[in-house]
Amino acid sequence: MSELNETQRLQHAMQSAMHTVQQNREGVNPEWNSGASSSGMQAMQARIKDALRERVAQRVHEKLAEAARERVKEVVRERLAGELRSAILDAQSDRGFDFPRIERRLSERLSDAISERLQDSVRERVADAFRERLVETIRETAQGTPMADDAEQVGTRIREALEPELVDRIRESVRDRVRDTVRDRIQEATHERIVEAFQAAMDNQRGLDPEQMFNMVRGRIGDAIEHRVSDAVKDRLREAVRDRFEEVGRQRLGDVLRTAVSHKSQRIGYGPMSQWGQSGERMPRAEGLRDQIHEALRERLTDAVRERITSVMRDDIEDVLQERLGPAVRAALVEQKLLGGFDPDQFADAVRSRFGYALRERLTDAIRERVHELHRDRLRDMIRSAIGTRQPEFSGFGTNLH
Repeated sequence: MSELNETQRLQHAMQSAMHTVQQNREGVNPEWNSGASSSGMQAMQARIKDALRERVAQRVHEKLAEAARERVKEVVRERLAGELRSAILDAQSDRGFDFPRIERRLSERLSDAISERLQDSVRERVADAFRERLVETIRETAQGTPMADDAEQVGTRIREALEPELVDRIRESVRDRVRDTVRDRIQEATHERIVEAFQAAMDNQRGLDPEQMFNMVRGRIGDAIEHRVSDAVKDRLREAVRDRFEEVGRQRLGDVLRTAVSHKSQRIGYGPMSQWGQSGERMPRAEGLRDQIHEALRERLTDAVRERITSVMRDDIEDVLQERLGPAVRAALVEQKLLGGFDPDQFADAVRSRFGYALRERLTDAIRERVHELHRDRLRDMIRSAIGTRQPEFSGFGTNLH
């Protein structure tokens, strides 16, 4: 037994020596992959984290602020007239005219529309910012370090790991925090301008029909909403982007860098997936395991996702139809009556704008929750079962480099 242990120790020592020789041959600093360089890894992680926050996060904020201005203008142009017209009619009653009711209606309806459209823009704008700034930032940050030669690969890995999480978290911030800010600013802008707008319309009513007067009121309120909301959203997005980058960088950046270093070692032929395992067994080939797991997961994972999502979609669609479709149809019919006729296209757009957002939010949350449950409860067992379905092929290194 002692002779066997001595043989295994000799194998590990030989492997370590070959690893160092190969690193020197490839121009890789051996200290970068050694346990002694943990402080160097931490220093590099801190440098990259600061660079991401200062340069990439700043570009993400610029892109999102630009998208916010565009989405606010779109909503004001497309939705304000219809919502304001309906709100003015609803505000008239036997007890007089209720201006606060107009403020509440506009703030609720327009804030939902702006938030929805801004969420749709997050993925594209974050991807644009990463593509423009990330690799260049990593390359400059890594200058003079052992990571300099692999800056582009590290940048790619950071993007693959961080971008999806940042997109999801920024979307959540837009949905929760930014939407509240938009609602408050619309209500403030409407409160400050609506009486003034009606007064201006009264002063100029000679020769103007009601439609022209309405357009004057709409124009003044629309300008106020655009400026007030765009400025507030820009500030709120800066906070959201900064916080989300800080969270993701703290939670994931270290793992990404360690994976990149491990990949570097495996790529040159010697690394954690060594020829000898801890028990002396040879490791399975990566391609064989990948194909084996792929084959099993393709059907099992698809069936599990379909089973969970189909049931929840059926229930949630029915709930949203019951809760939101009736009010959406009634409001759209009121708008058509005010416009003096029935236009099927306008009616469909009006129903979609009121009903579609609620449906999308309900289904998105439900699907995300079901996929999370699947990841938490079933995915590991599926992978483990796939490995055990047949004896894997064993040959050479785990990286398939001999």
